[in-house]
Amino acid sequence: MTDVVEFKHANSPAAPGKPLHYTQCGLDNIYLVNGFQQREVAGEVYTAVKDVEDLHASIALCLARKKVLSGQEIRFLRKHLEYTQKDLGDHLGVSDQSIARYEKDRGAMDASADGLFRLLVIGKALGCVDVHAELEKLRLEDDEASDTLLMGRDHDEWRPAAAA
Repeated sequence: MTDVVEFKHANSPAAPGKPLHYTQCGLDNIYLVNGFQQREVAGEVYTAVKDVEDLHASIALCLARKKVLSGQEIRFLRKHLEYTQKDLGDHLGVSDQSIARYEKDRGAMDASADGLFRLLVIGKALGCVDVHAELEKLRLEDDEASDTLLMGRDHDEWRPAAAA
């Protein structure tokens, strides 16, 4: 993908050979060493960044593997997942108000919620498992679940069997 996003840059142009402080993603600690171009028009600096969607996915994956997330990073990751605070709260088993507190650095996620949140982000970034879809299946199956589990042997494997 070669999408290019251009925006007016609040600061002066990045000095040649120096990283660009990239704040368009909502994070204060992201710097780009390449993948961007700057131009000045009528005294205003415009910055064009290539493959912004891929850049944000890469940032998300790096953050998900980071030891401790700040509120700003939690907000970025939630938005990257395209969740509202309520959506994320529902997936993590907490209220939307808890998510708002996490994003304002007024509380920390417990270890289970933190791990699940990171798995949601990593699953989206790597595309190997759609954690969101699996969670939704679990929720729906739990609503329809019976206490009886029918098992059958098929092709030398035990599997859930269809009800008769």
